[in-house]
This record gives sequence, C-alpha cells and structure tokens, in this order.
Amino acid sequence: MPVITEKKYLLLILYICLTTTGIFISYNIVFNIKIILGGIASLSIAIVDVLKPLIIGVVIAYLLFPLTDAMNKLLAKRFKMKRKQYFLSVVLTYFCVILFFVLTIVAIHILVGGKISGNNDFSAMVTSIREYIARYNELFKFVNTKMVESGLSGDLKSYLNDIIVYTSKYISTSIDSIFEFSQSLGSAVINGYIGLFISFYLLKDYELFKRHYTKTMPLFFELARIQSFNRTAQEINNVVSRFIRGQVIDGLIVGLISSIGLMLIGMDFAFLIGFTAGIANIIPYVGPLIGCIPAIIVGILSPDPMQAVWAVLVFLVVQQLDEAILSPQIVGDSTGLHPVLIIMAVIIGAALGGIIGMLLAVPTMGVIQLFVMKYIKKRTDLVSR
Repeated sequence: MPVITEKKYLLLILYICLTTTGIFISYNIVFNIKIILGGIASLSIAIVDVLKPLIIGVVIAYLLFPLTDAMNKLLAKRFKMKRKQYFLSVVLTYFCVILFFVLTIVAIHILVGGKISGNNDFSAMVTSIREYIARYNELFKFVNTKMVESGLSGDLKSYLNDIIVYTSKYISTSIDSIFEFSQSLGSAVINGYIGLFISFYLLKDYELFKRHYTKTMPLFFELARIQSFNRTAQEINNVVSRFIRGQVIDGLIVGLISSIGLMLIGMDFAFLIGFTAGIANIIPYVGPLIGCIPAIIVGILSPDPMQAVWAVLVFLVVQQLDEAILSPQIVGDSTGLHPVLIIMAVIIGAALGGIIGMLLAVPTMGVIQLFVMKYIKKRTDLVSR
C-alpha cells in the first residue's frame, strides 16, 4: 500500500482549497453578474469621463492631421523652409479651423437673429426664438378646439385628439430637451477647450511621438509582429479616413444645396436647417430623415404651413441627387460594406450610443469587416498549404 507523504498531503489540501475557492468565486460571479457588469460599466464611464479631454484631443488631432500634412507639404514646396516648418503648418491649420468656426457662428447669428428679431442682439434673438417655438402650442390648441366643435363621431374625435396630444407632448419634450442640452454645454465646452490644446501638442510633437514609437516597440515585440501591427493600423486608418473624408465633403455639398432650396421657397432658418441636414447626412440612410424633421416643424409653424410640403419636396430632390450623383462619386465604396450591413450597423449604433453611436457605426463595422476578412484569408492560406 503506497504511503502518502507530507508533501502529497499539502498538495492535496492546496488543490482542494483552490478548487473550493474557484467554485465559490464562480458561484458569486454567476449569481451577481448584473451587479458586477453594472460596476464595470460605472467604472468604465468614470474612466471615460476623466479621460474625455484626452479622447477629444486624440480625435481632433486625427481629423486635422491630413490638413496639417497638406500644409506641411505646401510650405516645403513653395517656401522651402528648413526650420520650424511643421510647427508653422500646425499653427496655420488651427488658424484656418478656428477662423472657419468663428465665421460660421457669426453667419448663423446674423442670419437667424436678423431673420426673426430684426436685429443682431443676442438676447433679443433668444427671446424671439422662444416666441417662435411657442407658436406650436397655439396651433395645437386651435386644432383641438375645432375637433371638439366638429360633428365627427366620438371615437374618431378621441383618436385624432390622442394623436394631437401625443404630437404636442413630443414636440414639447424635444424643445425642452434642446434647451436642457444647451444649458449642459458648459462641461462639454471645457472638455473641448482642453482637448483642443491637447490635440495641438499631439500634432506639434507628432514626429517626436513617432520616433519614440519606433525606438520603443522593438524592445517588447519582434520585428515581424511590429510590421504586421503597422500594416493593420494603416488599413484601419484607410477605412476610417476614406469614410470620414467622403461623408464630410458629401455632407457639406448636401447642406449647401439644401440651404439654397429652402431659401428659394422662403423658409425661415434656411441656412441653419440646411446646415443641420448636411451634418445629419453623414449618417447613412437615417440622416436625411433626421435633417428633414426641423424643416417640417418650422414649415408647420410658419404663416404658410404649405412650406412644410415644399420643404419635404426639396429634401426628396436633394436626396435623390445625392444618391444618384454625389454619393457614388464622392463617397463611393469607401468601406466596402453591403447596404444591409450598413443599415444594421446604424440600428445597433443608435441603440447603444444614440447619435454618436450612429456616427461611429459604419466605420466601426468597416473595421470589424477588415478583421474578419483578414482572419478568413489567414485560415484560407493555412488550409491551402
């Protein structure tokens, strides 16, 4: 009969303790999964909130890098500068971007303020906008009163009245949400301001970060793995940059054409609504519908409600023009995604992250498809050997 030594006893006790601990931990994880996932989500949100300025800075630097690179090449070609050439290109990039936003804000202020309040005073403009938005209350009260005075059946009147009340509440909630959003812009402006400074230094010291990356990576990874990672990063950059560049250019053109069309039918806030439609057009398939909603609301509240119908026709024409000519030529097959995948990506993005999720959905799906295709190619090569 084999003798069990003291060492074997200790190992047996250790195995029993580890197994018991593992079962206990697994039991608690399974039956407290909601609490654990909630804690992880809360921790992730807290970390993202802390790092939000850095994330904004990285995104701004990524978006502005192509313009900075173009400025750098222009300075090198035209002026043949040798010292501080890249720093000057970064400064010129930020000057152009800030100038563009300042001119846009001034233009919106002048157009909106002059249109509805007859002057450019900001406080008068805000007061007039509130009065303009409040017109919908009178409209729905008038319709509701006429419904009561009409000779329609009780069920039909009740049904139509429910629709009117629901629509009124929906618009009221939307308007309240807009003002609440405007009031909560303080922290977003601060984060954006800090992120802008971070992005400036990220772009200014781009070559420094690149040198550090080139020197540090070989200390931790093999050369083949580094080259594979660089190729994958470049492919991801190509997918995302092509999509962003194409959608932004397409959105600007759609916004300009929509603004001109709305101006021709005499709609108030034509430039602002057209600009909003151009931004919304960045979201495939769903964006045009989002951009059309403000035009319909303003048209209904205007002295001539038929403007809402004309606005819808304008957006239908612009959308057909975009789908037939602009989008194929400018955006093209930037991500290589099938339309079904694009629609599903937008739906999932809207469910997970709202408007931001919808904006990020298509390039994210493009990156996922890139990894799937690389995996399939890798498996195919292994099988064919």
